[in-house]
Amino acid sequence: MRVAYVVLSHRTPEQVLRLVRALREGPAAEVLVRHDQRRSRLAAAEVEAAGAELIEDGIDVEWASWSHVEVMLAALRRAAALAPDWTLVLSGQDYPLRPMAEIEAGLAASDADAMLGSVREIETRRPAGDDEFFLRVAYRHYRRPRSLPHLPRMLRPFVYVRDLPPLLGVRRLALPDLRLYSSADWLTLGNRGLESVLAAGEDRALRRAFRRVAVPSESFFASVLLNDPELRIERDHRRFLAFAGPGVPHPKTLTAADLEAALASGADFARKFDTAVDARVLDLLDERRRVRPRGGG
Repeated sequence: MRVAYVVLSHRTPEQVLRLVRALREGPAAEVLVRHDQRRSRLAAAEVEAAGAELIEDGIDVEWASWSHVEVMLAALRRAAALAPDWTLVLSGQDYPLRPMAEIEAGLAASDADAMLGSVREIETRRPAGDDEFFLRVAYRHYRRPRSLPHLPRMLRPFVYVRDLPPLLGVRRLALPDLRLYSSADWLTLGNRGLESVLAAGEDRALRRAFRRVAVPSESFFASVLLNDPELRIERDHRRFLAFAGPGVPHPKTLTAADLEAALASGADFARKFDTAVDARVLDLLDERRRVRPRGGG
């Protein structure tokens, strides 16, 4: 079996290299790193020394825009050239919770074509409201001028502004002709799931339909996979994350205090970690991951 791990990162180069070295403990592992060099520098020689390949795609990526989908598709195309049985998309702030051999054995035993986390169907047959996922897909989004204030609520059926990301949304005349879903965009793809995603990435109509969706990576991949009747989708991507509280849009940074909950989840990976906040938690995970194959339990 061969597993391609695609690491998307933009900060903490040393932590990214530490993740690469941990992934390379997997007997089936091939690791690709796509690092945003505008944010911090990560040399190809360093990545190669850690056992991975640095992807150079020339795309200026902007979070929550279509360019992020383009980056993911480019990385997945490079992964497909390795003929993997499974392809996992990770962030540079992910880290394995279990021995890599166990993680890869679990993938080998699965009969799924893809694994998705936090799946929800987006209800589009409704008047304009406050549902975040409806707003993302039912409007075409453009960069919000800094001086543009929030608009009166009576205009919501036609136009609205948002803060995160800062965009102006204009109500669409027509939605894509498929059932729409959202999920976490950290993908786990079997070879058939990978083929489906890459084929969709070449579909001009689909690209146009999702180009101006807000945070399109969280709806494009899920909608493509869950509308393919030939695929078996497992609705658990075996990733652990925690939020500071209700309404908080981003996962919190995990520390040693979160380790018990992360391990009890049974997940394969967790995010997000930051060695500038707590490096000890990764030390503890390394110790546990490397002892378990010898001592078990």
